[in-house]
Amino acid sequence: MIDFTPRENEGQSKVMCLSDAVEALVKPRDIIHIAYSDARPNAAVQQLVRSFAGKDPHFTVVSAGLVSIQHALVELGLVDKVIASFAGENYPVARPNPALVRAIAAGDVVVEHWSLWALIARLTAAALGVSHFPVRSMRGSSMGCEAAERGELIELDGSGEPTCLVKAIRPDVVLLHGAAADENGNVILAAPYGEGQAGALAARTGVIATVERIVSTAELRSMNTLTRIPAHVVRAVCVTPYGSHPYGFNNPGVPGVASYTEDDEFMRKTLTASRTPETFRKFIAEWILGVPSHDSYLQKLGHRELKALTRPETATSVVLTPAGTDAGASSLENQVVVTARRVHQAVQRSGHQAVLAGVGLANLAAWIAVRNLRAAGADVELMAEIGLFGYSPLPGEPFIFAGQNVPTSKMLTDVMSVLGTYVPGPGTRSLGVVGAGQIDRTGAVNSTYGDDGRFLVGSGGANDVLSGADEVIVTVGHRLGRLVEEVPYVTSPGARVRTIVTDLCVFDRADPSGDFELTALLPAAGGDLESGIASVREVTGWKFRVSDDAVLEPGATPFELSLLRAFDPDGVFIRDRAE
Repeated sequence: MIDFTPRENEGQSKVMCLSDAVEALVKPRDIIHIAYSDARPNAAVQQLVRSFAGKDPHFTVVSAGLVSIQHALVELGLVDKVIASFAGENYPVARPNPALVRAIAAGDVVVEHWSLWALIARLTAAALGVSHFPVRSMRGSSMGCEAAERGELIELDGSGEPTCLVKAIRPDVVLLHGAAADENGNVILAAPYGEGQAGALAARTGVIATVERIVSTAELRSMNTLTRIPAHVVRAVCVTPYGSHPYGFNNPGVPGVASYTEDDEFMRKTLTASRTPETFRKFIAEWILGVPSHDSYLQKLGHRELKALTRPETATSVVLTPAGTDAGASSLENQVVVTARRVHQAVQRSGHQAVLAGVGLANLAAWIAVRNLRAAGADVELMAEIGLFGYSPLPGEPFIFAGQNVPTSKMLTDVMSVLGTYVPGPGTRSLGVVGAGQIDRTGAVNSTYGDDGRFLVGSGGANDVLSGADEVIVTVGHRLGRLVEEVPYVTSPGARVRTIVTDLCVFDRADPSGDFELTALLPAAGGDLESGIASVREVTGWKFRVSDDAVLEPGATPFELSLLRAFDPDGVFIRDRAE
């Protein structure tokens, strides 16, 4: 008799101690891809630091986003080059990391700048076994010029839509964190998926997969729609509960695995420590080098602290009692609300089907606008770059990738789908809402280098949005040096920017090649058009004309203010909120 019953466990076991896996599989001068998705492989990164501290390994790191404690790699001089779309701090707000800024200024590390989708397209090309991959991003940016000079980007002319070919990149080793895996290495990832799958299939040596739990192959078969990484590309499976800490993790449905939130206190301590080499190295010595393993790290964190991070079952139906609004709106709150109004108007005017929410104030504005549009009966969806589509943001946690919003999504996908397809593709009419470090009279945005030449954070998905969306609204603080005649570094081209909203005014243009006109003054500019326009001119780096129909924009209504403060009750983004 022949038994055709699938085996309980199948394939050779690849379960290893994390330290053994890193020391066996990672070699000096390797290109290491730190996969970026819902869960970040921070336990594996910390083990990389433990294993190679003091050994001068000359790593190249490829990452969609190098963040938080991962900068220990840079501080200890383990990395010669970072190939990234974003590097710095992204929780809860985007800002530079002092350790990385120091290392770049000193010439200790080189950063190659890419947009989020263009970088992942390079990994996708490698995973497909082709030399290049077409994208609509990067063209017309300083990043694109630099990549072309390195021979890693080719601009195609005469192709109809602006198109670039980006060169494949193959990492040696990929570090990724999953929800679970069987012993053979079939890995269940937590959605949204970011780009871990592309990197895994491109790797030369293979994947070191840290996971919250080992499951049997039989259990894995019962969750086979969640499996994203096949065992044949995985070299080691390492059990590391809370392996994404200090970032959060959302269980996609694996029994016996808990979801957990971001440890904002730990990330604050990490950022504070990174401000000087002495304090950061002391922090690294205590929290990475001073603990021999991930289990020891968890013991140091403490059971009570870890339990406090556990995310309860998230309600997808919330009824909120409006917050008090007696204090009135601050200038930043009015800026967010007016940006939301312009998003609302753009969707109604042009029939946009999806809105890409950027970080910070842009994020809050997109959330408010889409919430109100849906309440008014509009069919419009909200997108976030790592793979959230059709989500309904819940109050109280304004982080753009907040885990509580994952269960409200109608679709959980990846960067290729959102930034590579829904934003630029012909099947979706898309509106981008983004922030900026600087913006110039052409709409070009700079979020890469400050006026003093110091590194900021890079593009992230901004270049992909400004290169591909049907229309873009930019919101930016209005002070000297922010709205300039010409940005010193073009992170993102400005041809698709139609509206700029600041805390003082609104600029609009109907023609992408035309000039911006001042169309509205916000309350912070003053109580009359003449004096308000004069004050705006004093802090704007280009000459502008005023629309014949320019108006005094009313401040936030009590309802708008209540909704904004529900999303950001602690004033994470609205720091100058009136009390």
